[in-house]
Amino acid sequence: MKNNNSITIFRKIIAFFFIFLSAITIVFFAINLLMEPQIKKNIAVANQIEPNLWKRYLEFIKNLFIFNPGKIFSSELNNTNLSIFSLYFAQFKWTILFISFIFLLGLIIGNILGIWSGYKFNKTPDFIINLIVASISTIPLLIVAILAMTNSHIFGYPSQFISNAKYTFLSLLVPTIVTSFGTISLFHSRARKIIKETLTSNYYQFAISLGLNKFQLFKKQIFKNLLISELQVIIPFFTLLFSSSLVVERIFSIPGHSVFISYAFTKAEINLIMFYFVFNFILILIFRLINHIILTYLNPLQKIESKIKMQKKIFTLKGNLKYAK
Repeated sequence: MKNNNSITIFRKIIAFFFIFLSAITIVFFAINLLMEPQIKKNIAVANQIEPNLWKRYLEFIKNLFIFNPGKIFSSELNNTNLSIFSLYFAQFKWTILFISFIFLLGLIIGNILGIWSGYKFNKTPDFIINLIVASISTIPLLIVAILAMTNSHIFGYPSQFISNAKYTFLSLLVPTIVTSFGTISLFHSRARKIIKETLTSNYYQFAISLGLNKFQLFKKQIFKNLLISELQVIIPFFTLLFSSSLVVERIFSIPGHSVFISYAFTKAEINLIMFYFVFNFILILIFRLINHIILTYLNPLQKIESKIKMQKKIFTLKGNLKYAK
């Protein structure tokens, strides 16, 4: 049994490595081919970069395994004496702060509205909440952001980001609220669905028959189901939020990852672009692993189901091999 587990783990590691290498290879060639005209326009890059694409790829792979992000080509960045790591994290801290505000706001408000809708399912409060959430989430993000920026003088809030201890939070407040509309809608619909399903389940009815009060029912039945359900989609939600924040950062001049990536594409800084995609890809994989461990701890059935699926695949494979013989 232990031997089978070791083989399974080894296969997963090999599969993970293959998927990772394939993904970054596709991204590398796609970006390099896309950026080739821009590279030729930027003399500083064209004179220093390896002209042969395959040699460039092999150099990238070598640097990847020795944790070297590569060199910066433009003289204006070289003069700052900052590495690619330093440049990235100088912008990344603002993106993380901005996204964390949006995520927490969407998580709290979305779940409060979703839980209330679930308890009042198909009743007047549920209809009103659904109408409000649907209305704010269907308005295009770009239009809302531009309206919020152009009307700042009327309501007296900053129209652009201010890096100041007194005004930083205030200048992030409006962009956070604007961007959170979609996140609120996602968490609301998820929470509403889980609450409705839990309240009509046999497990919940059995818990009621045991004499549990409302708080105990919420804690032992509803909250756990809601937590497991939202952990299952938290990575896609966060990834979507990370991507959409690019637009809002540019509109409100927030010095986040949008500054880093727009500069890199404008100046044809291939190593900056590849570092951005590879680092974020690894970050997502790490978060997925942590999320999977937490879900397995909270929901042991998930681990059992995974083992059953794996055993079915093994039996199917053995059956196919016997049939082939």
